[in-house]
Amino acid sequence: MYIILLGTAGAGKSTLAGELRSVMEETGGNVAIVNFDPAAEKLPYDPDVDVRNYVNIEDFLDKGLGPNGSLVSAVDSLINYTDKIRNEIDKFKPDFTIIDTPGQLELFSYRVGGPLVLNSLIYNDKAVVIFLMDSIFFDNPANMVSILTLASSVNTRFKKPQINVISKSDLLSEEVVNEIIPRLHEEGYLESLLRDFKELDGYTLSLSLSLARALYEAGYFGHILPVSIFNELSLRNLYGQIQDILTEGEDYKVYDNE
Repeated sequence: MYIILLGTAGAGKSTLAGELRSVMEETGGNVAIVNFDPAAEKLPYDPDVDVRNYVNIEDFLDKGLGPNGSLVSAVDSLINYTDKIRNEIDKFKPDFTIIDTPGQLELFSYRVGGPLVLNSLIYNDKAVVIFLMDSIFFDNPANMVSILTLASSVNTRFKKPQINVISKSDLLSEEVVNEIIPRLHEEGYLESLLRDFKELDGYTLSLSLSLARALYEAGYFGHILPVSIFNELSLRNLYGQIQDILTEGEDYKVYDNE
């Protein structure tokens, strides 16, 4: 069973990967971590499987591509090694495999190559996407609409159950944690926040309201889980949701994040 960590650069995917593995192993789980970033320089964990052993980002830079173009080409080229990577994973006989992806989210939210490579690797195994939303996006409702729209784009691309996680939740205010986040699933609540937000008007307000309404109409809003690596209970709650989804069989709903 696979746990795919996706999110914007700096959201804390690699740090969460290592901390989540520790919590899962404490409860008896056998966990493997795959570093899926060919351009990673330093990692806060020791990867069990590392795609840098198959693809060297320097080879693409040497061809005259820029950093972003090189990463895109490197990830796309991993399609040639998915069988080898999977065989390497299987040697660990893991109960769960965490895949730590690059921070360049366009690889997975807009381009074909990222989802194609990951789906080839996962094949027919069960998988859940953990989409990390940096806490900085929850400082105002306009930013909330932006990151949740991006999260929905990832969900429609992968068509897998997805848990939306607010990372670094220890940086959130008590009002956001205790009042705003628990009510976001209430239809129309985000729209009311947008109307009260004085920095939006005219076209920008209209667009934000339309996006928020579309998220509700699509049934996208489920439970949004605040997580902090400094709060072990939040990590255990995340692990519990992962287990619930991956043990439900084939009856899970793509948009059912509760």
